[in-house]
Amino acid sequence: MQPSADPERPTEVTLLSQAGNAAVVHLPGRAFPGVNLQGDSLSVLRTQLAGAAGTLRETPGDADALDELDDVVRELNALLAYYERVLAQHGMRRPY
Repeated sequence: MQPSADPERPTEVTLLSQAGNAAVVHLPGRAFPGVNLQGDSLSVLRTQLAGAAGTLRETPGDADALDELDDVVRELNALLAYYERVLAQHGMRRPY
């Protein structure tokens, strides 16, 4: 991902919803809203995925690694469901 040419330029966004560590925001010029996820939450998900992938490379079928992957999938499913609810509340279609 490339940073914008002027990363500190103030930009107004439309906050559609905010819950917990995530918010659904609509950036100017974008057709669909996005999800803003707190950096620490993003880091936790990445760490879980990387750890599970590493373990499965060394020990295919490791139950603990599969549990970690299941946890990440549950978190992403919840985040996606939240995103879809917010879009529906605002009468917006999904980008997929």
